[in-house]
Amino acid sequence: MIRHDRIEADTARAVQAATELATQLGVRSDAPTVLSNGSNVILHLTPAPVVARVATLTALVRPAVAANLANDLALADYLADQGAPVVAPSRELPPGPHHADGYTITFWTYVPHEPRHTWQPAEVGPLLADLHTAMRGFPGELQDTPPIEVAEVLSALRRVDAFGPLTETDTANLLADATAVTNDIMNTDHETVPLHGDAHPGNLLCTPDGPVWTDFEDAWRGPLGWDLACLALTSRLDGRAALVGYPHAHEELAPFLAGRRLQTLVWSLVFCWRFPTEERTHDANHRLQHWRTSLTAEQGQ
Repeated sequence: MIRHDRIEADTARAVQAATELATQLGVRSDAPTVLSNGSNVILHLTPAPVVARVATLTALVRPAVAANLANDLALADYLADQGAPVVAPSRELPPGPHHADGYTITFWTYVPHEPRHTWQPAEVGPLLADLHTAMRGFPGELQDTPPIEVAEVLSALRRVDAFGPLTETDTANLLADATAVTNDIMNTDHETVPLHGDAHPGNLLCTPDGPVWTDFEDAWRGPLGWDLACLALTSRLDGRAALVGYPHAHEELAPFLAGRRLQTLVWSLVFCWRFPTEERTHDANHRLQHWRTSLTAEQGQ
């Protein structure tokens, strides 16, 4: 388990790396404010209208995290130029990706928003459909496989000796299941298009100018079913009800739901290690037990 003081020290180091880099690039922050600390440290460089994204947990899991963050910037920049409602890369300094003190860092435009806003299901489906329409013309390169990353997560957990509730049988089954689920997704007979990759309401900000999408770090080219599964399985609202508002959402979602559940399971294990609270431990164990049960049921058929 990581002690609370270690988490605070790691966060402080990420904040220092971002603020010092920004100063070198011409933006000074007298009172940096941590907006969130999860898979990345998100930092408002107050009083400048700049937000720094510092790769922390994502860097543990993704050896080539800079490529993910470069895609994040490229896609958001394209969408902003199209007039789509997204958080744009910073215009105050070069957005990156940059490397400083062992971190990969990108810079974004600060957008005032209400972090506690609760979206209604009827709102989110149409907003996601509009985003997909705007993304279709993106000319850049994106990965062509779903961001399930089971092998990477297991490798990361092994490196930090944090396998927690996983058994050796679990790890073998997780790898086999990830391969099977990925094959099922890639073999679906659907058009492949640019996807957000993590399309849930937590990545939709409520701003004074209306809803704004953010965080394209998991973007890839694949069937729409992946993003629809992300929305369907969100715990932030009734995802199935939200899908009703997505026009022509008729894809068979079974393989995408299985892939998204597997992705959230392995990331819950990472978060349980990094932020060892009773709630996160319960969540990880619950997801793991549910997966074991469903896998056993499938093997028994």
